[in-house]
Amino acid sequence: MDAYTAWNLFITGFTDTGYARRVGRCYRAGPLDAVRFAGDEDRPRAPFEEFFVWKCAPAEALAAIAAAQPLPEHYVTVFADRPGLPEVYAQAGYRLSHSEALMVRDLANPMLAPLHLPVTAIRSIAEANRANASDPQGIVWIVPDNLADPRMRHYVIMQEQRVVSRGRNFMIDADHSYVSRVFTADAQRGQGLAQAIMHRILAEDQARNARWSILTASVMGERMYERLGYVALGSIHIFEPALGS
Repeated sequence: MDAYTAWNLFITGFTDTGYARRVGRCYRAGPLDAVRFAGDEDRPRAPFEEFFVWKCAPAEALAAIAAAQPLPEHYVTVFADRPGLPEVYAQAGYRLSHSEALMVRDLANPMLAPLHLPVTAIRSIAEANRANASDPQGIVWIVPDNLADPRMRHYVIMQEQRVVSRGRNFMIDADHSYVSRVFTADAQRGQGLAQAIMHRILAEDQARNARWSILTASVMGERMYERLGYVALGSIHIFEPALGS
């Protein structure tokens, strides 16, 4: 898979879930893809906006963002196709929030031997409420729209009635899936929990004859995904307005 195809699938995975369809509005801001999310009672937060920059000169991208009159809370997600991007966006009043690797896995390739750990699929509102209440990051990551979306699956590993590792998989179409929200509690890292979550996700993708799995990985997580057969196609920078800008 080429980087441009993976980039577009990443955007779809972010903007086409059941939740995103209800509270988000996708649009074009000049040469950029963009999405605006309204506030919502299922996930209390201020409305926010995200702009996606693929191989666009920073000056052109920044002009398009300004013309769109973005919300105070907005993010600029940039495929890192040239050096010096953090410095250029900093001059325009943005700070680098974090960077991730855009990664893909060919599901025709064999997997590592599974880790025999108890991975549970969340299927009911009651289970989702318990998972959210004990989430290791303290966030609401399972919302009713996504739980009801037949394309979305949520997985957890529990210890002492608390979530210690979790992740979700969004089946974009028959051939492609997008993995997100993979996280393990600090005290339980190094035990293969996230790898067990990923093995469950990949096994189910292979069982339905999907062709590719796409995700973005933190610096910390990239090596694990490489062991699972993912290949990095490039880096993504996520910028947000600097304080006082």
